[in-house]
Amino acid sequence: MTPQLAQELLGTLNQQPLGIDDLHGRARLSGSPWSRDQLELFLLCLAGIERDDSGNYHQSGRSTEDELQAEILEVVRSFAGRPVSAEAVRLRLPNHFVTTNEQVLAVVRRSADLEVFGPNLIRIPQ
Repeated sequence: MTPQLAQELLGTLNQQPLGIDDLHGRARLSGSPWSRDQLELFLLCLAGIERDDSGNYHQSGRSTEDELQAEILEVVRSFAGRPVSAEAVRLRLPNHFVTTNEQVLAVVRRSADLEVFGPNLIRIPQ
């Protein structure tokens, strides 16, 4: 499966929930050689994709970046107002977030609730 095809399938899931058979059919029509099981494993491994009780896949309400930003905010709050390095934040994040110090800083820079100052220290704006 190419990244472009994966983006198309995820875009489709953003618009409407679909079952694995429908998704596999779309992938096959687009030229993917993946089996139904491979596609299902791919979907189950993606953050932000959920399967409901009827077996349809859909995108969850929050993106992975939104979840990461919320967790980063909680970690920064846990330092009780003291400035904190990106590495210290990263080390306190839950294990399911695999990230780098640079990515933590990038998420903080896009956040209205956090700021980067000085030598890449993170704090809640005052």
